[in-house]
Amino acid sequence: MADTKISIAKEDDLLECFLYPKICYTRPLETITEEVLSQEIEKFNKEIALYVEDYIWHSDTLTFHPRTKQALLLEKLVDSSTNIEECNVLPHVYASVHFDEDVSDEWFIAFLIFKLTQTFDGLIARLIDSDGEFLLIEAANVLPPWANPETCEQNTFVYNGELHIIREKNKTLFDLLNHIQATPYFSKASDKVQDVLKKRIFVYPNEIKKRYHKARVFLPEKAVSILYQEPGLVAPAIRSICHSDPLERKVCRAMRYFPPEQRIMVNLKMTKCLYAMAMHCRYTGDPRTGWNIPPITCSKYNAHILGVKIACGLEMLVANAHEERRKRMNQTINNTEKLKTNDYALNAYLARLETSGYFRNLLKGSQDYERLLNAAKDYYLQHVNSFTSATNIVKSDAEKVLEAWESIQSNDIELHAQDEVTLSPANSDSWLNVDPVQLNAFLNEQWGNVKNKKQGQEPLSLREKVQSFFNHTSNIDGVQFLEDHSMEAGIMHDSEDNEKVEFDADIFDSTLQGILDLVVPESEGEFEGSSEGSLGEDDEDTGGEMDKYMRLLNSELQSEMVKDESFEMRKRSDIIEENLIKSIKEEAGGSGPIGNMIGGPVRRLMHLQLQSPTTVPPDLQS
Repeated sequence: MADTKISIAKEDDLLECFLYPKICYTRPLETITEEVLSQEIEKFNKEIALYVEDYIWHSDTLTFHPRTKQALLLEKLVDSSTNIEECNVLPHVYASVHFDEDVSDEWFIAFLIFKLTQTFDGLIARLIDSDGEFLLIEAANVLPPWANPETCEQNTFVYNGELHIIREKNKTLFDLLNHIQATPYFSKASDKVQDVLKKRIFVYPNEIKKRYHKARVFLPEKAVSILYQEPGLVAPAIRSICHSDPLERKVCRAMRYFPPEQRIMVNLKMTKCLYAMAMHCRYTGDPRTGWNIPPITCSKYNAHILGVKIACGLEMLVANAHEERRKRMNQTINNTEKLKTNDYALNAYLARLETSGYFRNLLKGSQDYERLLNAAKDYYLQHVNSFTSATNIVKSDAEKVLEAWESIQSNDIELHAQDEVTLSPANSDSWLNVDPVQLNAFLNEQWGNVKNKKQGQEPLSLREKVQSFFNHTSNIDGVQFLEDHSMEAGIMHDSEDNEKVEFDADIFDSTLQGILDLVVPESEGEFEGSSEGSLGEDDEDTGGEMDKYMRLLNSELQSEMVKDESFEMRKRSDIIEENLIKSIKEEAGGSGPIGNMIGGPVRRLMHLQLQSPTTVPPDLQS
């Protein structure tokens, strides 16, 4: 049966989407072909077309691909992969997107996937990136105690616009999907988890308009024409110039494809991330090219500099596309002939199909076996060429820019030439500078004021914590202390004492240890021969130095012990102390609720109180 072995994305900026329409886990696997999955993809694209129509992707566009067992095997064959275990998965629809510097693309895709699962009955999706289950990371503060990487990895899905987590282990993907579809109330995450994700995801589609920035740019006319045809090409242009090195920028000296002689001022829409990248890029063009940049004090300086960067980015893309096209033309004929006549590759493909159970243990030469064999060969010949080059599946950014540059007509340029006065004003870029107050406000808006939350919580007294411990019902994972935040500082406050009494367990423990380890000299000769830290040098000074030492010790103890010595305070302390000593005596020094919670300090306190050595716990007897 199909397995759930799908590895975590290996690249830091890669988001992977696995979509399982209802037919993928309710029909026989052999009936799920690429044509069937392509029909599902058409439905998906139609549903999200309204959202992605004018969306500017930072790096990759969201493109769905059908994935069947044959396609995965052929893909691994071309990639020379020896691992075929990952091919043992259900047929599904797959998409991978690099979001690079702009993580908002990742959450926009998550919004689209959530919407698709709400729209199409039975559609179940899984989203992972280099961090793994990033949806769970977003809701980490409200996850149940049992939700950890071991239990949630590869068991987290999106169904009907909600997150589902299955605790059962060693389940096949086929069983997991059917379990979610049949009994969604068992695997649905809590309302707190759903609310956190909805707050993060369903800011879209309104967030799309907020992420854009309108800038005024002084660009060559051909660049303006291309960006008017394909507004999304502004992203690869800016990313190319920002990620380039001086060697790659050599093509920008001549500006063969986008000469600077004829430039016009236009308004250009881009994302805030792209605008910030462009403005912080230090490249200002080659001075020998003739850009004629105005002084930095001029109001048009930013428009000129931004135009230089975008034009040079487009120049680099077109130059790279020309070079790639020349290489492909020289290699296409030879590579095609090799693939068509390479019997070894075809045999390896058929061998892997047989290993994966494609031929269903049919007898070689039988009618059914030959039918499957011919289908596999036909599939291989039809698809092997497309798998040999990624550019045949998804066009590169450079190829897109080159095609747009080649399609430019002279009349297109005239349409975009307009008076600068008619342009609408550019958006303010004051959002580039964030002061500490705005940063704190943003952090508080996203995660709340942690400091105020801690101050607003009323800490539990020791008595309340003990009572809560005894009343708590544990599960198979043991007792979980969910209200133990105040213990991090090592301080316990008793609400009945209005926080007048403070008990530091570490200081109290070290002080008692010092008392237990203290050795009072029986004779003045014990300190003879000591270092300069000795208590006395002669008989007359011994008594005075000893008194000074005891006064110092008494002062330190008084500073750490209870300062309020009223009768009511001592009475409550004696009652608590008596109850704790009684509990420790009944536990006989072994492990128990009180001993495990309070630990060493109380057992040492009991050691001071008890008179008979026979009543000292075994772990403290010497």
